[in-house]
Amino acid sequence: MTIFKKIAIAALLAASVSAQGASVWKVTNGENTVYFGGTVHILKADNFPLPAEYDKAYAASDKLVFESDIEGMQTSAFQQKMMSKVVLTDGTTLQTRLNEDTYAALKTYLDEKGMPIINFNSLKPSMVALTITMLEYQANGFDQDGVDQTFSTKAKADAKPVEWFESVDEQLAFIVNLGGDDDNAIINYTLDELESLPALIDDMLVSWKEGDLKTLNKTIIEDMAASSPQMYNDLIVKRNNNWMPKIIGMLDDKPTEFVLVGAAHLAGKDSIFAKLEAKGYKIEKVK
Repeated sequence: MTIFKKIAIAALLAASVSAQGASVWKVTNGENTVYFGGTVHILKADNFPLPAEYDKAYAASDKLVFESDIEGMQTSAFQQKMMSKVVLTDGTTLQTRLNEDTYAALKTYLDEKGMPIINFNSLKPSMVALTITMLEYQANGFDQDGVDQTFSTKAKADAKPVEWFESVDEQLAFIVNLGGDDDNAIINYTLDELESLPALIDDMLVSWKEGDLKTLNKTIIEDMAASSPQMYNDLIVKRNNNWMPKIIGMLDDKPTEFVLVGAAHLAGKDSIFAKLEAKGYKIEKVK
């Protein structure tokens, strides 16, 4: 699995729209159109084929826009640079970064999974959180490329132009700074989420596939905002705000874009759709 998937799955944990149909919408500004596809960044085999609405939006679009530079994050240069940023080099260790209770809880979790905590001792807590999240999703059957990678591969084969909201360096900074300065908070939040993950998976996938943003907001977004405000701000609010000027620019020009971002970015009061609705843009489901 690539580091892109490890990053993006955290964002999934990324409107007054009908809950019928797939997670694909059409946003219009007069004659200008931008399609939005809510994505899950890794999937199960039985989630394929993807709903036909994704292909409809793809066919109607001149270019694709992703959260990040997917191909750039898969290069060896990026992987090496990433490792240099997430490994502890200041004389501290994972154990010295965490308080006793948090370290003990993490050790208990890793012991139950058959993973010695010593294997993680040189990693920053944010990277530990992302790694164990990814491993837990894999253990629950998520072993296929997600919507983003599927359409990135298709666009490359079709020579369709691709853009992204965040550069590889911006994504790297995001990884390193995930959770802010509270190392204990990100580990505790992750452990709490993973404990309830098996019970949430099926409902989460149904909400995504049906484009049920109200349920996604209630089960994922509101919980994140309440239990980890820093995480919510870093993963959702800041990024949505950063992307909005680019999205408005797309709605002001003639080419038709297909924007593919984590479904969590489209649900809730701070979502992209809430901001677009507030500005008077028309949002409708693709059927």
